[in-house]
Amino acid sequence: MEGLVRVVFMGSSEFGIPAIEEITKKGHSIAGIVSTPAREKGRGLALADSPVVEFARQKGLSPVFTPEKLSSDSFAEELKKTKADVFIVVAFRILPKTVFSIPPLGTYNIHASLLPRYRGPAPIQRAIAAGETETGVTIFRINQGVDTGEMVLLKKTTIADDETTPELSGRLSKLGAEALGEALELIKEGKTKFIVQDDSLACGAPKLLKSEGKISWDMAAPEIFNRIRAFKPFPGTFTFLDHLRIGIEWGIPVGTGAARAVEAGTVYEIGADGFDVQCGSGRLRVLRVKPEGKKSMPAADFVRGRGISQGTRFS
Repeated sequence: MEGLVRVVFMGSSEFGIPAIEEITKKGHSIAGIVSTPAREKGRGLALADSPVVEFARQKGLSPVFTPEKLSSDSFAEELKKTKADVFIVVAFRILPKTVFSIPPLGTYNIHASLLPRYRGPAPIQRAIAAGETETGVTIFRINQGVDTGEMVLLKKTTIADDETTPELSGRLSKLGAEALGEALELIKEGKTKFIVQDDSLACGAPKLLKSEGKISWDMAAPEIFNRIRAFKPFPGTFTFLDHLRIGIEWGIPVGTGAARAVEAGTVYEIGADGFDVQCGSGRLRVLRVKPEGKKSMPAADFVRGRGISQGTRFS
């Protein structure tokens, strides 16, 4: 296909905004924006549009669709009227075949992992929690499975030792936009070479649950550290002290080669910048906490205010 392409973009989170910018930067036209309906947000529960809808409004992109049901016949008809060549999906809902089969050049997704690894809605968090040192983005053609379609291209990047989900998400958002720019060139020129995913290498990235944030001190210190990095901002990581919930906002593994000296969850040592908690193996030096009902604070302040000492037990 010669020339530039007409694109309908589908997404709701800030993660997809660099992709929209890349589409227009390359000279392709936005034939439509699809996002989630406005939702109640904040303490006042005022209706708020998604970041993608806000961005579209600021840039004058239209038409904007916010359907409650993606499977409705009326929505499919509206999409057909856009005469889009391709649909691009980023961090959105699962599309029915009646939608993803509409554009003549196909519907493609930017996924924040190196497929077939970490299929599902939480690939960044699951990769960090698992202690992965490498990840990336994959552009693939959507089919009826969950992140199972044929791949167009992959781009890799390392995960820094102390990188958190918001930090890695920001980098992958830009890397995904860059990959999309390259993929659109291949798609419009008919040079796409599709790669079938090897299902034997697949693993899932299921949605995060609030309950996963509770720290199990029987885990190794590096594992707990990875969960602290991964579960920012949701669900966060927390423990309990005398039935008081204590958010563990930051800490680092120490003494990972040392023999277990006390029961897991016990404060092993108090330092100038925080306190060390015994883990299943190694210890976690807690540096920042958020006690229930209070603001985030340095762990050293918490030690002084709460009277934390050697032998204090967390559960």
